[in-house]
Amino acid sequence: MSEHTLTWEHGTATVLTTAAMLADCQFALPTGPFSPFAKAPWMGTVTDPAITAHLRELGGDFVCVPMGAGGPATMPPEWARLPNSPALLPKHGPASDEEWSVTDVSSTMITLSLDYPETYPVSRLERTIAVRADAPGLDFTLKLFARRSARTSVGLHPIMRLPEQRGRLRLSGEFGFGLVHPAHVKGDRQEFESLSSVPLRDGTVDMTHVPLDLTNLIVQLCGMKGPIVGHYLDEGAGFVLDWDRDLLPSLQIWHTDRGIDAAPWHGEYRGLGLEPIAAAFDLNDAVSTGDNPINQRGIATSIQLDPDQPTTIRHSITAC
Repeated sequence: MSEHTLTWEHGTATVLTTAAMLADCQFALPTGPFSPFAKAPWMGTVTDPAITAHLRELGGDFVCVPMGAGGPATMPPEWARLPNSPALLPKHGPASDEEWSVTDVSSTMITLSLDYPETYPVSRLERTIAVRADAPGLDFTLKLFARRSARTSVGLHPIMRLPEQRGRLRLSGEFGFGLVHPAHVKGDRQEFESLSSVPLRDGTVDMTHVPLDLTNLIVQLCGMKGPIVGHYLDEGAGFVLDWDRDLLPSLQIWHTDRGIDAAPWHGEYRGLGLEPIAAAFDLNDAVSTGDNPINQRGIATSIQLDPDQPTTIRHSITAC
């Protein structure tokens, strides 16, 4: 593994060749230094190869191709008929588990590439991370090259820092409809219309203000109509996450607050995944590329790969 630091007037960012991971970023704002991304406390200390690379070096932003990480043992009725295959390995695809090659680098940008095994319809990925010269922002470009025509799920995986106090990160964004992850559905309520009223077993929870008084919760906001905006109420600073919603029409929100006990988590990790996706949650790729309750409502859960031209997906983080 090697690391590369991007530096400009408005901040610094560290990128690893492992999983092409944005390991850390600090923006320079008029109010002072601002670090919105989560960073695992174990970074740089885990060497067990049985632990996937993106978990060994879990920083602020990486790529999932395919997105699928598996499925729960039980699902609500409309999901139970779908393929309930175990997780594809490595989880979130080779992009999250391999060493990428640096193909171009300077003090303000880096491009990394990764060749995929022949068993995948994707032949190669290229990922560029560049600073916003005149602003506290980062621009990301992902190019997917295909060896054959096929569909695949895709996810981008920014993870933002959770403040210590409950509810002190405010989220806002418009979407068509929301769904609770099938693994977290209790009873017969899965769908919601507002992030302020997400169904749980005995009521609702307000996800416009996090952290929650819950250890783990995953929801998907389907048909996003704009960026997702976060504001740290006690810091006077925030962020705007924007992306190509024509290709990745949904946002998966993964809230975990010391809620995972297995290695390397050990009940320590706190983070808020704000994940632009063309997928049905993080279920097996076969669910996302086949018929499912999300794409049956006109929301794409995969992208079409074209061997004649790469697919380009952009996203950005701007501090404010």
